[in-house]
Amino acid sequence: MDDEEVKCEPGAPGWVVTFGDMMSLLLTFFILLLSFAKLEKSKFKVFALSMKKAFGVDNVTPQQTFEDGRSPVMQNNSLPFNASEVLDDMKNIVARQETRSPSGKVDIQVDQNMQGVLMTIPYESMFESGSADIKPEVWPMLDDVAKKLKYNKSAQVRVMAFTDNIPIKTAQFASNDHLSASRSVALIKYLMSTSERLPAARFESVPFGPNRPITSNMSERSRRRNRRVEVQFYTRPSAEWKSVEQGVE
Repeated sequence: MDDEEVKCEPGAPGWVVTFGDMMSLLLTFFILLLSFAKLEKSKFKVFALSMKKAFGVDNVTPQQTFEDGRSPVMQNNSLPFNASEVLDDMKNIVARQETRSPSGKVDIQVDQNMQGVLMTIPYESMFESGSADIKPEVWPMLDDVAKKLKYNKSAQVRVMAFTDNIPIKTAQFASNDHLSASRSVALIKYLMSTSERLPAARFESVPFGPNRPITSNMSERSRRRNRRVEVQFYTRPSAEWKSVEQGVE
């Protein structure tokens, strides 16, 4: 019995259409993944160079890339900010202040956060009620802080002052905002007035007044927690420091 001749139907086989649909779906899937992903340029460059070498393309000139949001000047000239060192320095300063305190304890907290190092000082430790005059008992502590800032020239200082929600209106301060502004400026002026000759460009005053409480103002205890001064130590590019250093030398 003779084998019957198998006749092929005209056009592409049926499985080709299914295969094409599958490839289209895969391509769409990868495009969606790429649209949701954050492409790191530096890693992509390394991957691209590796692929080119794998395919025998060796005559590629490497290109220097920088992270998004950072210029080559900032990349090459940013000063190191050792948060752990600043944290230890501030904790040691607080420990020395405790030895000066009659009670042997001060309610000053020093913590490390995303920006650097944060020192939180209750307003009672620095100011009398309704006053922006710094108490003499904290002068030695602030002198120690100024010495560390003189040594660690990469540290920028942001002084934030907070009050509770009880309104104040005196001949000197028209509102809580005025009081918090005067307190933050007073602390900056003191640090600048020491023998360390710290430049004004290293400081930033941020008076929050009754805004941004850390707890409710429903009781005297909670209001006492909200009345505070926060000193944030963080870093800044050294390119901005060059003119600052020249201004004080």
